[in-house]
Amino acid sequence: MKVHAVKLEYRRIKLKEMIQGHFKTVNNRKIVVITREPGRPQVSSRHPRRLNADSAIGKTYAEEVSKYLLVKSEYDSLLFSWNSRYNIAPPKVRFPIRQFADPHLMNNEYFAKQAGHCGKYQPDNPTVSDHGDLKSKNELIGADLLKYLGIPFKYETEIYLKEIDETINPDYLVDFYEIDRCSYLEILGMNDKSNYSVTTATKINGFSRDKYRPGREVIYIVLYDKQNFDRDYFVSQVLSAFNDMIPDEALIWKTESVAV
Repeated sequence: MKVHAVKLEYRRIKLKEMIQGHFKTVNNRKIVVITREPGRPQVSSRHPRRLNADSAIGKTYAEEVSKYLLVKSEYDSLLFSWNSRYNIAPPKVRFPIRQFADPHLMNNEYFAKQAGHCGKYQPDNPTVSDHGDLKSKNELIGADLLKYLGIPFKYETEIYLKEIDETINPDYLVDFYEIDRCSYLEILGMNDKSNYSVTTATKINGFSRDKYRPGREVIYIVLYDKQNFDRDYFVSQVLSAFNDMIPDEALIWKTESVAV
């Protein structure tokens, strides 16, 4: 519920800050209709601003309106889902969310600075995908699920673990951007191959000794049967970590009085 509430409120606030409008066609010309523009109180749904979407200024506004319509669609979907699941109005959220301890400063800025696809190992038969070449089909399933959840990620970024003096490439770096936090995510297969087991143990040991906490800075997804990827389990583990990063006091329910 906390994740749902944060995603919903994040978009509600964002919508209020965006240029709003829609598109229409007049005499075979695409028109962008501006119904709200921050800084221009004279623009409203009753007194909209109309621009040729193919003009220089129209293209700029068309791009902003497209962004607005995307966020509006996400908001409407989240609100419909909320009303279908719960018999209570969604809470307001105190943004920016006051974070738990973050020893490695793993925020949105940290995520933006990391480069993906840094791994040096190249399999003989890589899994080709829209996310780039991956090492396995299970990694592809994980990537597709993260995209489905609307969680940005980067594949195989690079991190130096000081305590074991080794540089590793975690499977994913995922960005919970609504709360300004990101985490490494590792898919751990139950594999009898000794090399794989040693690599897995090294990663876990290195993360632990460098104070990357499970469920905070690193999320472990254990595949007990690598031949049958448990999608529901993957989703639940990711959302559970996301949920636990949101302090209860960040949510303001209607019954709670808040000083103005």
